[in-house]
Formats: sequence, C-alpha cells, structure tokens
Amino acid sequence: MEEDKKRLSKLRKALHQEKQLVTTVLIKYLQHELNQEYFKYRVMDIDNNIADILVNKNSNIFKKYIAEKDFVAFNLESLIDNRMFKNEDEIIITDMNFDDQQINLGYLCDSLNYNNLSYSETLKDKLSVFLDFTIKRSIKNNIK
Repeated sequence: MEEDKKRLSKLRKALHQEKQLVTTVLIKYLQHELNQEYFKYRVMDIDNNIADILVNKNSNIFKKYIAEKDFVAFNLESLIDNRMFKNEDEIIITDMNFDDQQINLGYLCDSLNYNNLSYSETLKDKLSVFLDFTIKRSIKNNIK
C-alpha cells in the first residue's frame, strides 16, 4: 500500500513540471512542427481566473480582445470554445489558475478532450504528441 502511494505521488509529479522550461520547449516544438510563431502571455478574466496562454504572433483574437487590457470581459475558456471564437490555432491555453513556477500538464491534457475545442486537428495532434512524450519521459525519469 505504501509503495502504491509513492508511485501515485511520482505520477502526479509527472503532470506538474517546471513551467518556464516546458513552455519554452513547447513554443520551439510548435514552431518546428507547424511553422508558426507563438509567444507566452498571462491573462486574467472577469471572474479572476488567470491563464497562461500561447499566442500566435498573427492572432487577431489577441489583438482585439486581450492585448493591452487588464482583464478580458468573458471567461477565458471561451477562447478555446468553437461556439464562441473561431480560434483555430491562434490561442492555446496551457494552464489555468495554477502555480507561477509549475505547469499542470493535466489541464492541457483535459482541454484536448473538450467537446467544442476550437483547435485544428493538426494542432490537437501536435499537442498530444508533445504531452505524451513529456509525461512519459518524466515518468521514466522519476519512477523506479
């Protein structure tokens, strides 16, 4: 029983990784795989949710609704809901209401299963591959 608790704790650690490193690697990966340039940004919504996002440098959604504003006047998860925005690959929410130093990869994994996710199939596939590799590598390095 104690052994199972230790393994479960290590699995949780695999989902919570150093935010700066993971975000930097993800930006480089997406640039290589999609030939798209992204930058990281932190934004707050009307409900005081805080999200770490990746923004395509040509994003009209960012320019119109987010840039130079203290907060957005809608729930942040609307950004990735195809009923609200035709986002495609403009904005990627990487983390929501989590730690400043750690990223919760579980959030990004869960968001890929949203029914109305606005990401293109190509972006979904690339994010899935990245998450699979990152989490498996962390598990391999941390579970003995």
